[in-house]
Order: sequence, then structure tokens, then C-alpha cells
Amino acid sequence: MALSTFDTVNVHRGLPHFPKGTRRIVTTGTFDGVHLGHRALLDWMVQKAATENAESVVLTFNPHPRQVLFGEDSGLKLLQTLDQRILSLAETGLDHLVVQPFDRTFSRLKPTDFVRNVLVDGLGSTSVVVGHDHRFGAGREGDVELLRDCGEAYGFDVVHIPAQIEDELTVSSTKIRQRLLAGDCGGARLLLGRSYAWTGKVIHGDGRGRTLGFPTANLLPMDTHQLTPGAGVYAVRVRQEDAHDTTVWNGMAHLGHRPTFDDENALPTLEVHLFDASPDLYASTLSIQFEHRLRDVQKFNGAEALVAQLKLDADRARTHLKQRNEEPRR
Repeated sequence: MALSTFDTVNVHRGLPHFPKGTRRIVTTGTFDGVHLGHRALLDWMVQKAATENAESVVLTFNPHPRQVLFGEDSGLKLLQTLDQRILSLAETGLDHLVVQPFDRTFSRLKPTDFVRNVLVDGLGSTSVVVGHDHRFGAGREGDVELLRDCGEAYGFDVVHIPAQIEDELTVSSTKIRQRLLAGDCGGARLLLGRSYAWTGKVIHGDGRGRTLGFPTANLLPMDTHQLTPGAGVYAVRVRQEDAHDTTVWNGMAHLGHRPTFDDENALPTLEVHLFDASPDLYASTLSIQFEHRLRDVQKFNGAEALVAQLKLDADRARTHLKQRNEEPRR
């Protein structure tokens, strides 16, 4: 059964719900962030499927394999929640997206079993798209040569990604994470092809921002495994979506400790102040797009000094957001 449909893209929860077909061009991967390297591969595959009158299929995994294999010891922070990843992959124009539950049993599939059970019986692959260093199966023991041998046995082609697409794949999720942790929103945006978006749910705060003239929405992450950028004050765009509408506000966010008021043992927070709007957002789910890091977290000598700095922050944030609006879109 399909999870949902995005235009022409059918999203399926696991291999048992995937329908039989005739001609299928397939690729597999975690696709964390669906960055420009991923997009280059997926755009090429979608175009190839169209010219060959075939269906394009992506198999992705949830949870991330590293989280299953290494647990919290993996230290992995993801660039997207599952819902964000599904939407980004669906937007590429694929015909089918299969979200395969990944567990210990699945991780133990030997390479030949992965080919037979997943690529052939599960997906009905007639072509499999891979890079030169593609690995698969338990312990990542399967390689491209084994895949070609299996293709001859089961009747599917192995399609090597063109060289220019291989070059695009030098864009990596790891590089994007590094830039975000350093507060480099622009650098991350160059690799992602869009601004980094973090999702959270609005909770009750202590109301201090309102007394300062800067009311804030306090957020908890929707997925504790999603990466939070480095501490600081940011210019942001805030998006709220419901079944009927999408609303976007400009604003600024404070991410980290609040040293002016909190003791050193207080937990870091994410607070967002919206410009020119004060809706009731309690319990809402918001997407925070990080556009520019304005400054470090600082301790001020009382509320008056803090408010003076917040006014400067707001002016700078408005300027940066206006400049972003004027930049040509990719």
C-alpha cells in the first residue's frame, strides 16, 4: 500500500507493498539531505527512465543503517527527518519511492540474497544504477563486479553513473553537517541546493522574551536525531504548514544556552522570534530555515543591554533576509 502520493510519485512502506511492474530502473541509498549530488544522480536517472519508457525507482532505508548497527554510539545526526526526506525525494519526479524498514535482520542479508530478495523479487529491477564504489549486503561485502555477475544471472543491467555525475557526488552529507555545525549556513546551502530546514514542535517557555519586547516560540525537535546547527543567533525563515495553507514568516532564532539569565547547567534551547507577527503557535510544528548566522551566544550585563543587542540583531536579520529574497534562485 502506498504511504501517500506526491503528484506522479508513489511512496510505499516496504517491499511487500511494492507492485509488480515491467521495466524498472532502480537505485538504492540513504539519501540523507537529498543534496545536489543526490539530485544530479536522481535527475539523470529520471531522464534515462523517461527515454527508455521505464519506471524510475528509489529504495531508501529507515532508520539509517548506521543507527541500527551502532545505536547511539554512531553519533550520527541526520540532515532531514523521514518526512522531509520523503518529500525531497518525491519532488525529483521519481515514479516510485520505497521506504524500507531497516533492522538487524535486514542488515544480515548476504549480497547475493540482497540482489535476489530485494533488487529482483522485491523491486523487479531491469536496470540497477550504481557508482564505481557501490557496496551492498551484510558487511558491505558486495561490489560492482558481483552485481554485474548477478545481473547476468537474473537478467538485469548494471548501469554505471556517468563521470560528470560521479563528480557531483563529491558533495556529501558529511561536508554539509560540518558546515552547519560551524554555523556556515551559506556554505551548507551551496551543497544542499536550498537552505537547511530543522523541524520542531512549539512548547511553553518561561515568557521572558515577551517581557523584553521580543516574544519567542520555544521548540523541541520532532526527531532527536536531526542535526541542530552550531550555537548562535540566526536570521531564519519560519514555515508552518497545515492541511489548507502554508504560512512563512521572517524572524531570528537564538540557539544554545541563555547565559544572561540561566545558570551554566541549563539545557540549550531553540527560540524563534517572528518579525511583524505574533500568532498563537503553541503545539504547532514549525520548519526553521537557517539563512545566516548573525553572532555568537553572548552574556549581557542585564536585560537593557540584551534588548539593545536584540534590536541590532533584528535589523541585521531583516537585511540578510531581504538580500536572500533578491538572490537569483537556482
